[in-house]
Amino acid sequence: MIHVFSGDPFLAGRAFADAARALSAEHGGSVVRLAEGLDAGSVGEALDQGGLFGRPLLALDLDAAFTGAGSTATSARNAVIARLEAAPPDALVIVLDTAATTARQRRWRALGTLEQLSTPRYGKLVAWVRSELEGAGIRTSGDVAATLVDLFGDDLPGIAAELAKLRVLDEALTPERVTALAHRPAARNAFQLIDAVMAGDAALAFATLEALLQSGEAPVRIMAALTWQVDLVAGCVGLRDLDPDVDQARAGAALKASAYPAGKALAIAKRLDEAALTALIDTVVAADSAMKRGADPVWRLQACVLRAARLMAGGRTKRPGATAHGRDG
Repeated sequence: MIHVFSGDPFLAGRAFADAARALSAEHGGSVVRLAEGLDAGSVGEALDQGGLFGRPLLALDLDAAFTGAGSTATSARNAVIARLEAAPPDALVIVLDTAATTARQRRWRALGTLEQLSTPRYGKLVAWVRSELEGAGIRTSGDVAATLVDLFGDDLPGIAAELAKLRVLDEALTPERVTALAHRPAARNAFQLIDAVMAGDAALAFATLEALLQSGEAPVRIMAALTWQVDLVAGCVGLRDLDPDVDQARAGAALKASAYPAGKALAIAKRLDEAALTALIDTVVAADSAMKRGADPVWRLQACVLRAARLMAGGRTKRPGATAHGRDG
């Protein structure tokens, strides 16, 4: 049997590690583990040796072997899969391949079982954290799960590490206590950044950004939070076009976001027209793309914030029906 773990690197990697430990415990530590440097030859040798001395038991980390190898990894990875297709029927193999393409997923399913572990987003992320809290036996009072999402965003390894720290405390944890223990600026602080940008206050926006950077937040995380929240604002603008009376609860449900970010995004959306929103999105997307291409992240983030604030200070295109002074009539 071949069981493959794919999807979110943290979730799939953790599931793979748990499966390897369970396999080793069940079979007395006789599992052959291959990671960096594994190839079709080493996999074939491990399968053959298992056949001589008992049932072949393998744990193969394809991420460690092929991630970052570029196009040269494709043929080598395919050779490994082809060797597994010829494995003895009694072989028990677990595989980590988090970035499996659609084609590889089909091959894995033909070989055995593919467990696809998707990254939880929005409301599902809060539900995942809540499940992790319960699984760790951590007692809570108040919505600690939502607080952790505010603090860490979708940083699953960071959340898991924080839970490992919190579980040693013999107390019912409140959101305030968790915030104090985490010593992290909340992801929601990016909304303070957006508020300053929306007000056209470049000085305040820059100062807010600098405070986040000085507190230790990585530029890429700030940009990720900014991008996500601008996306929420865009969604709220669209919802208001369909229903001017849309409220926080309906916006949150439609956008699959928790109450706090949905409410903030809706409030910001009320101050934006389509042209201003488009200019904001273009600015943020351009900076995000530049950072992903290797541009200096701090400089790009600073430039993005200043440009966006100046765009908003320069005036907003009137909505249909607006007066000559730019206010809705």
